[in-house]
Amino acid sequence: MRRMTSAFTGLLAYPITPLDADGDVDLDALEVLVGRAVEAGTDGVVVLATSGAGTSFDDDERDAVVRVAVSAAGGAPVHAGVAGGSAHRVAGRARAMADAGAAGLVLPPFAYLPLDDAEVRALYARVAAAAPESPVCFYNKPVQLGYDVSPALLADLVADRSVVAVKDPAALPSRPSGRVAGLRDAAPGVAVGLSGDAALLDGAEAADAWHTGLAALAPAEYVAVRRARVAGLDGGGRGQDTGGAAPARAWLLDLARAVAATGRPVTALHAVASLLGTPTAPPRDALVPLTAADEAVLRDVVARRP
Repeated sequence: MRRMTSAFTGLLAYPITPLDADGDVDLDALEVLVGRAVEAGTDGVVVLATSGAGTSFDDDERDAVVRVAVSAAGGAPVHAGVAGGSAHRVAGRARAMADAGAAGLVLPPFAYLPLDDAEVRALYARVAAAAPESPVCFYNKPVQLGYDVSPALLADLVADRSVVAVKDPAALPSRPSGRVAGLRDAAPGVAVGLSGDAALLDGAEAADAWHTGLAALAPAEYVAVRRARVAGLDGGGRGQDTGGAAPARAWLLDLARAVAATGRPVTALHAVASLLGTPTAPPRDALVPLTAADEAVLRDVVARRP
């Protein structure tokens, strides 16, 4: 039976997968990123998801990434992104990631073509059968994948123990407010997490978790902001900011907006990593590099780190 205790809560850092000059995975650099994030106080780490460009690595590389991250985390939960071109491939990767030590799986509703509700049910049931001890977080990516999970379907997946958590966009132009409450009402007990750094840092709804790539690169600042938000301090004038959240929030928000403005967020995260002292080649799947103007903006924002 699936383990129902969910670790998909708090501040979850999504590190890039650093690469050396030859484009090979730099496991030493990954170890440093994961260790630094955990030491700063993040509540968990998720490797090989979007920020980690997980689909660009082969099985042996993915296995090594998970094992190194688990070792570096020193007992903190390390989850793994799982995606592939078919349900068969996804189920095999889910089993392999569980065997490598992943505490849970972050699974988008994707298998070659956009899925409908029946196919999503089948995909998540197959992963649940392949790795029954691994809690699964539904990675909802409507803009990228053309599928937006409904509260009703999420409730069904939670009820049949295929899913224990959801990672949802913190802001979508077409979505009204109240999404977090709607998901909680439909699926009691589900851990609702939000992603999208700019929205998280600029007044997103309260949620059980923040899923963020920038938290792996600037963990001390993100921890301060998350803790202030949970304590009822927003770093913007309400309450007494005693943890340095206000300047951290302002800087992170500028950085998040600069990363988003490039239109190539994973490539930009690699650039930010290098600027913050973790040299890395661009991600393997980057087809177009950042412009010189984008790099200059990122460099300027990083230089203003409080």
